[in-house]
Amino acid sequence: MALGEKLWEGKGKSSGSSFIKSITMDGVTSIYSWSAQVKGVGRAKGADGNIHVTATGKMPPKGVASEDDLGTFMTMGGDMGVIKGFGLMKMTMGGKPSAVGLWCFMTMSEKLAWMNDLITVATFEALDPMWMEFTVTVHEWK
Repeated sequence: MALGEKLWEGKGKSSGSSFIKSITMDGVTSIYSWSAQVKGVGRAKGADGNIHVTATGKMPPKGVASEDDLGTFMTMGGDMGVIKGFGLMKMTMGGKPSAVGLWCFMTMSEKLAWMNDLITVATFEALDPMWMEFTVTVHEWK
């Protein structure tokens, strides 16, 4: 399996608030939201829009953090879909934080129907250590 063509790229922001769901010996589980404005490229050209995600993340004392993503995708033209995904982030000290996720989509829009068979790899790079702002790039997964 390999990455396919780039579909979207953009910038995102954290909502700034997160809620602690639980604290165990395995780590801290929290719920947080983020939004990103994305520009479609390649097959997604013209599908510019906004992504809004609520994630449930588990951050261990060290190692790899994980999250489950539930979100919506709304194009500037008014077409809408939903996103379901799973992400991983390396816990690093110093350096630029980054994460990767696998997403699938579901939509009733005829214009975006091609997204119903789509699996993507979304990569994120934090622009600050607290993930208040970040870049996102979404590639098709072949």
